[in-house]
Amino acid sequence: MNNNKENQNTEEAILLAAEKEFLDKGLSASRMTEIARVAGVNHALLHYYYRSKEKLFTTVFEKKMEDLIFSLLSVISQDLPFIEKVKAGIEAHFDCIARNPQLPFFIINEFLTNSERVKTVRPFLKPIIAQIYTSFEADLQKAISAGIIKPITPANLLYNIVSLNVCSFIAQPLAVQLLELSKEEYQAFIDQRKAENVETILSRLRV
Repeated sequence: MNNNKENQNTEEAILLAAEKEFLDKGLSASRMTEIARVAGVNHALLHYYYRSKEKLFTTVFEKKMEDLIFSLLSVISQDLPFIEKVKAGIEAHFDCIARNPQLPFFIINEFLTNSERVKTVRPFLKPIIAQIYTSFEADLQKAISAGIIKPITPANLLYNIVSLNVCSFIAQPLAVQLLELSKEEYQAFIDQRKAENVETILSRLRV
């Protein structure tokens, strides 16, 4: 029992260290020796858990993609009026990125620089995305038929949510530098962006 707990703690430490290293530096510039150092394990033990940097990166990449997608799925599956569900979904997705502000660039950069990544994550992501789309489409069509919202395809609505939220963080370095924002001012700006994103998307939906 203690060994199982110890193994779990060791693996969690490795994944946390790997997540920071990969998000900070990307795959090519990251070093397994640095991950081992931060995790507090030797290189041999790191190799025991994850045979290669690529395997460890794939584990981290899929986990972060899953976190991002489930931030939407967890809300879409709730029994809420449609407009409230969309608002909660936008906010949950935004908050997930806010906790991981490097995540959008990390994911986009990997897809752009590694064409094989899409192939490796597609089998993992496809059923999750299909679940979101199916559930969302049914609720969307009901809301349109009831005259609650204007007609829109589920793909366009989901794209609006993801693109607005992601852009808020990809533009972070530019916003901080050009606007000369302090840490507190940037946080206030991000809070405003969340409210703006919600209002922009809901304005498109309201009858």
